[in-house]
Amino acid sequence: MKKFVQIVNNIAYWIFEAKELPPYPNVKDFLEITGREGIEEGFFYNSETGEFTPPIISEPIPVEPQPTLEEMQAQTLLNTEYLVSRSELGLGGNYNDSI
Repeated sequence: MKKFVQIVNNIAYWIFEAKELPPYPNVKDFLEITGREGIEEGFFYNSETGEFTPPIISEPIPVEPQPTLEEMQAQTLLNTEYLVSRSELGLGGNYNDSI
């Protein structure tokens, strides 16, 4: 059995084994890679050098954890107490003061 790879947009798209390359319409998109180990689907193909390189996988962007229900309730309570205390001290904070 021979090993073949289909190249799509300079990427190893499909790797398969067959006795011979079937008569696909675009035979130029296929390469025989029998005996070449370590090539996997998703690898980049350099048509000038004939080399395959693994894709560069960037580090995931850290995501801030979402606050829990209890944390959101505590923040709402703190905000409410803050606004009430400002209102009681005559510093504003009432809804009517902002209109």
